[in-house]
Amino acid sequence: MSFFRIGGSKAPMPDRLCRTDYYQIITSTLMLVLGVIILVRSVGGAVTMMTLLVGGGFLALGAYRLSFVIKYLRGKRKCSHT
Repeated sequence: MSFFRIGGSKAPMPDRLCRTDYYQIITSTLMLVLGVIILVRSVGGAVTMMTLLVGGGFLALGAYRLSFVIKYLRGKRKCSHT
């Protein structure tokens, strides 16, 4: 878990992503997709509190995890330009 540090650690960024990082990127993206699918299907049928919470939860968690990936890639771009 190279760049998923709780509390915004000031440790240097790794040069490369490891398998765990790629796994987390893939699962985060799939969480977003699954959240959208749950919400869209719930609109077509019965809208319940459970479907809104689960779909919204997947969307929120996937977006939160992908925000770390975006921060990492932006930081990596800044390091390569300096």
